[in-house]
Amino acid sequence: MTKIKITQDMFNIAFSLSKQRQGYFTNQFTTKKLKEQLSDDPILAQNVEGVVGYIGDMCAGIMLGLDPYNIMRNMVLDTDLLTHRDECDIVFNGHRIDVKTEFYPPHKFNSVINRTITKNETYGCRLINDKQFRDNSHGIDIYLYGTMDNVDPRKANYWYGIGWISTDRIKEIAPKPTLFSTAGAKLWTPAHCIPNENLSDINSLSSSKKGAYKYYDNHILNPKYSVLDTRILNHIFENSGL
Repeated sequence: MTKIKITQDMFNIAFSLSKQRQGYFTNQFTTKKLKEQLSDDPILAQNVEGVVGYIGDMCAGIMLGLDPYNIMRNMVLDTDLLTHRDECDIVFNGHRIDVKTEFYPPHKFNSVINRTITKNETYGCRLINDKQFRDNSHGIDIYLYGTMDNVDPRKANYWYGIGWISTDRIKEIAPKPTLFSTAGAKLWTPAHCIPNENLSDINSLSSSKKGAYKYYDNHILNPKYSVLDTRILNHIFENSGL
């Protein structure tokens, strides 16, 4: 288990970017419970999916030795200035990675992050929404799972890396979506259920076989930098602290 400190700067960047993208698409997976906990800030409640996602992306990048600011700058470019969702969150060692930040009840938290939970227990599986998997899995090589120590991103102190799994392996062990977990719990939407025990250790990702995709260590090298409107790009960067 690896944990990364969540800084105020990370939250500010994630919140700003989420608000700036708001006009182009709606959030998909915000739960009623999460919205209730953020009822004192309706704008954050409306954008919390993006805030949590971006914080997770930055923390996962730090864990892998990447510059979190550069990850976000490349994301702005790859989404054509925040006008659509990105195809992947991080490119690392040539692999396209989708970072999934989930939340668990307090009594399950330690067993999930310490990888002692079994598939026969509730919350013993990591999930991928079926529609998202059908739409995006062709462009993802690895799914990387993590969590935060508080569902309210304003109060979260750490992001914890749990483990990772390849898209090909998911198709082997969970080829079809289900409405029930392996523990028999009903899911709120059809999903592919991946037993926590089938995740590979976070630290093993660095030694995985190199993939074919390029990561731009400097966003200026990203091919989209030369074709997108730099005035809008710089405005986004300035507003978000990038």
